[in-house]
Amino acid sequence: MIARLCLWLSIAGLLVSAYMTYAHFNAEALVCSESAVIDCATVTTSKWSELFGIPVAFLGLAFFAGMTVLTLPFAWRVPALGAVRLVGIGVGVLMVVYLVAAEVLLIGKICLWCTVVHVITLVLAGLLVSAALRPSNLAAPLRD
Repeated sequence: MIARLCLWLSIAGLLVSAYMTYAHFNAEALVCSESAVIDCATVTTSKWSELFGIPVAFLGLAFFAGMTVLTLPFAWRVPALGAVRLVGIGVGVLMVVYLVAAEVLLIGKICLWCTVVHVITLVLAGLLVSAALRPSNLAAPLRD
């Protein structure tokens, strides 16, 4: 069950990140309400929407593409990939911390689409850490 949830969350993150990447390059495609606090356009066009010249949305797309591969059924049967999954999700969680800090402390606005990606990442992290702490789940993750 954990393996399936991880795969579905990775796919959901991939889809939202793909949309955000598209919206980064086509601002009129961004669908989000605007208020005093919620303003996706301000967040996604800020100087913090790129890291080393690479759109953060594209980094999210690459991250979730990797996590999708790492949570496919065959990947759970390769013991060495368990550590790769944990390192990958660790990097993802660090990016979430950085991006939430940028939104709240530096930009002063929240992007709802970004928040969806952040929540998916944190839930995925919880599931992957839970799976790592219960070796029996890793031995047969697709049977539960």
